[in-house]
Amino acid sequence: MSEPYDYRAPAPPHPGRPQGWTGTSQMPSFALGAPQPQTRDYAPYGPPDRDLGRGGSGGRFRPDRTKLVDYTLKGLGLVGVALVSGFLWYLIRNNPAQQPVAHSSPPSAPAGVYAFQPYSDPSTVTDCAAHATRDVQRYLQGNLCVSLRRSLFTASLADNDKVITSVAVVRMPTAAMASQLRRISDGNATGHVRDLVEDGVVVPGGPTSLQDAGYYSTQHGARVVIVMTEFVDADKDSAANLNANDHTLRAVSADAAKQGIGGSGD
Repeated sequence: MSEPYDYRAPAPPHPGRPQGWTGTSQMPSFALGAPQPQTRDYAPYGPPDRDLGRGGSGGRFRPDRTKLVDYTLKGLGLVGVALVSGFLWYLIRNNPAQQPVAHSSPPSAPAGVYAFQPYSDPSTVTDCAAHATRDVQRYLQGNLCVSLRRSLFTASLADNDKVITSVAVVRMPTAAMASQLRRISDGNATGHVRDLVEDGVVVPGGPTSLQDAGYYSTQHGARVVIVMTEFVDADKDSAANLNANDHTLRAVSADAAKQGIGGSGD
């Protein structure tokens, strides 16, 4: 009968070997003639080579070089933005938007009572004394004018009677000289500046001069405006009829000067 197994006995140090085995250690297989295994030197494990994906030479990843390129590109981008902004600012400062120009319409002639129509072409001369009489002529001989402009117009009265109006504008060198000329012209029997009818413009069936009624004068600086009005019909242009209607004829002359016809408002 065998002895009972002692479960308390220690386990052998190497399973499968009898307790107390003193055999030699296992020898490498190539020591027994087996072929020696080939070994390779592998690079230590590291981060992936990023240069390979960028067409690089296969060198190792250099974070310092990549940051330098990144900062350079960012700097160039900021410089480009600054240049574009400066150029736009230059354009704005040196090429401001054109402001719309307000086109004002030319001032219209003052509205008057009568509608004047030109009767003949105007005349402008510089020898004023040659177209004046008596005291007015003598003054203009000693005080030369700048110019004399004369015009003729026709208009219709309320009763449809037609009148003809002479507008003479004498420009003197100074306002004081113009004032003296006007004072002489306004006097009685002192002479006058001849109108175009008196100087040869024909009014068929009408007067041969316009110096008997409707006298009106005014002054604008160095200019003296002298206006005369009479009837176109010679039968109505008698002395008696002119005296009876002088107030109306004067109103026509004043209205012509007010409207500035014939350069009287320049």
